[in-house]
Order: sequence, then C-alpha cells, then structure tokens
Amino acid sequence: MSIEERKQKPTKLLEDELGRPLHALQDDSLAAAEETFRRDVFASFESGRKLLGSHRVEDYLDEYYGESDRTPPLMLADTLSMSECIEFMRAFNVSSAPVLTGDAKTFIGWCSVFDILRDVAAAIQRAKPPGREIVRETAALTGQPHVHSAWGVLRHAFRTVTSAERLSGESVERREVELDNHRREWLSSISPEDVKNAIDEVLNMTLKEARRKTHSEEDGRMVSRVAAADADLLELVRSGFLRHIVTAGDFIAPRQAHVCHRVCTYSLKPDDKDEMKEKMVVEALVSQADIVQFLYDNSDSFDDALKRRNLTSLGLGARKSHRVFPDSDVMCVFPETRLLDAFVMMHVTGHSCLGVVDEPRGKLIDVLSVSDIREAVFDVDALCDTVERYLKSRALTRIPLVTLTEDADFIDVLGALAKNSIHHVFVVDLEGSPLRVVTPTDVLTRLALPSARKLGWRFDSYEVHPDTFENNPATMIRPIA
Repeated sequence: MSIEERKQKPTKLLEDELGRPLHALQDDSLAAAEETFRRDVFASFESGRKLLGSHRVEDYLDEYYGESDRTPPLMLADTLSMSECIEFMRAFNVSSAPVLTGDAKTFIGWCSVFDILRDVAAAIQRAKPPGREIVRETAALTGQPHVHSAWGVLRHAFRTVTSAERLSGESVERREVELDNHRREWLSSISPEDVKNAIDEVLNMTLKEARRKTHSEEDGRMVSRVAAADADLLELVRSGFLRHIVTAGDFIAPRQAHVCHRVCTYSLKPDDKDEMKEKMVVEALVSQADIVQFLYDNSDSFDDALKRRNLTSLGLGARKSHRVFPDSDVMCVFPETRLLDAFVMMHVTGHSCLGVVDEPRGKLIDVLSVSDIREAVFDVDALCDTVERYLKSRALTRIPLVTLTEDADFIDVLGALAKNSIHHVFVVDLEGSPLRVVTPTDVLTRLALPSARKLGWRFDSYEVHPDTFENNPATMIRPIA
C-alpha cells in the first residue's frame, strides 16, 4: 500500500463504553481481535465487580480496621533524615508512608520505596553525570506518558518517531539498543567511591530536601470517609487506585505513568484544644494488596466464568498476550549483575521487580524487588557486589520465590498473592522460564476501568488532629516533631 493510499484509508477507532478510543491504529489486522479479547476478559470479571460493588467503603473499614484494634499507619515528618525514614519503613515492613510537616500539623504527601530508589538514582547522576548521548536519547523517549484510555496504565513511556527518522530509514529498535549500550557503559564507569558518595548524600538529606530535589510525585491518595460514605469498594478501586499518576523523569529515565498503590482514609474531628477546629484523624492505609486479600477471602462469591479461567485466558500467561496486556512483561537480570545496575534498571523502566535467571531465556531462580532498596541502601559494598551475593545474604529473611504455570486458575494467583503477603507472582513455562509477573495491579486492571470521579486526592487543606498520633508506630520510637 502506497503512502497516498494509507492517507486516504479511514482509521477505524474502537471505543469503550465511555466513548474513549482504545486504538487509533492503521492497517492493524490484530486490533479487532485484541479488542474482542479485552472485552471477553473484562466480562469474565463481572462477579468480582459485583462483589466489590456490594460492599461499602465504610463497612469495609469498620470490619477490617475496627476501633478496638486500629493502629494508625506509620507517618514520617519531613524533618527526619532519609536514613531515619528508611529505618522506620524497614522496621515496620512498609513500602510507603504518609509524610507530614515537621510540626506534625499538615499532611504533604507520601514517601515510598520508589522515592528512595529515585533519590539514589538522582544522587548517582550527580556523582557521575551521564553522557550526552544518554540524556539526548532519554529526552526523545519521554514524550507523553503512555496511558491506556480504558484498560489501565502502561508503565512505560513511548517515544515519538520523527519524520526525519522515517525518511532516513533509521531503525528505532537499533537506536534503543544503542541507548541501552550507552547506559551500560555509563553504569560500568561508576566506581565504588561514586556509589559511597551518592549513598552518603541520600542518607544524610532530610526528607524535605529529598522531595525537593527529585520533585516527588505522590504514590498514594487521601480519601475522606465523609466523601466516600456512599462509595463502594469498586469505586475505591476505580477512583482511588486506577486513576494514574505521572512521575517526572530525569537524565536517564523518561517520565512514567503508573496507578496509585495505596490510599489513606481519614475522618474530621473537632480539636477541643484549638477552638474546636475540624482536623484530620488519619485512620487506615488501604493498599491494592488489601483489596486482593478481600477478593480472596470472598472468592466463594465468584461465578464459574471467573473461577475456571486460567491465566492464559486472562492475558496473564503466554507471551503472545503481551501485546494485548503489556503491563506485566518480565524483565530479568543475571546473578552476576551488579546490584546497583539492577536497581537503576528498575528506576529506568518503572518495573517494581526483576526476575533473576541463570541464562538468557533460562530458568527463574530468584527475584529482586524494589523494596530491597530499604536494606541495600545501608550496605554500599552490597550495592557494588552482585545480585546473587546480596540475595543469598538475605535468604533467611526473604519470602521464597512464588511461581505458577500458565494453566493455573485465577483463584490460584489470588491465593498466592494473599497467603504469602507478596506483590509479585511469576508465571513460568514448563521449563521454569518466566513468562509474566502478576501483581495486585494486574488483578485490579483486569477487574475494573479507571473512573473520572475523584474519590481521593493527594493534598488537603485540613490540619492533622492530635488523635492521629495515638499509638502511631513512629511516635513510639521518637517524637514526630
């Protein structure tokens, strides 16, 4: 087909129920089949949506976060050093925590393991600036973050291919390989001394300084129990978790879009010590993993259309489904890969974990998670050593690798996530090679579509009520102010 014929041929847009185009692809014979597959997967989760839609947020919070055993989530003051913040997160085994001003009066955002990784990557770049080729090609990659209009967020940004590149016939794939090679050369030039200087800088910064330097975006939302009084769990998933957040890029990583991983609920209560002014009482932190646990606990209500579906039929198995659901492609490293390089790879790609394989397309032998940065940041020698040695040194305290084959049922993957309290379940073939990685996000994006309603928001003008700090883990160890 000539260029002129391509221009004249109308583009067929496939739209979702809200009238938003899902595809704008020309000459793509697979588009219709892919859309049919997506709709079939979505329809199979109808019983899951009914389950979430039948439970109000208020009832869920009362049941799972009752007053008798309620412990407010860990909260961090922005005057704490990053070293102290990471110690708190490690001690209480959390991957994210709300951030308050130093006087503990105002909620200002969140600190997550992704922020820690971003801080480390930024400090490394300051200690050893990347070359111009990396900066130029990364800027070309950034463009607009690739956010699917209806089926959730694709974590990777897409690059714009210019007309000059098309006319020259230059291979985009080759350029991306060259960028990867430049990145590897830069990483290999980073010495242990550079790593030490960067880590020292990060650990000695206050949380406030770190947030300012990396322009932290908040991987979480605050939800008022009053505003959500009539909302159900399905609305919490659609409006709280699946509304995407865009994070700023840097010299080596393009901008990325991702879903929200947690929401913090609060109510308003008059402060009798401050002229009865209404203030926020932060009550509970609800994560995607909590919703997965709820689904598993109530899986008896699922119909056979969902119970009997295996992972392949849900787009969570074979590689051929990656084009339709590309949100959980597996990225792997070798055991001899330097630990720092692996963490930088997660920062660049937006992946929350990396599989460890013994050879190219080989057997999966372990997993490195972004949460491991909480331990590794205190051990410069480990960062400069191999992934294999680091994982072996933490073998006794780590949760064993959990895998499933692609013929496993959906209930099996829910159980694997819930019973083991993990965020990554790898789907492997009969030889043990990784095909996909399933996360709580994958479960929620198959089950529901993002909502236009803003059930939760990241910032609020209310001050924090003193009752919030009763039995708060942070105040047990050290006063927050």
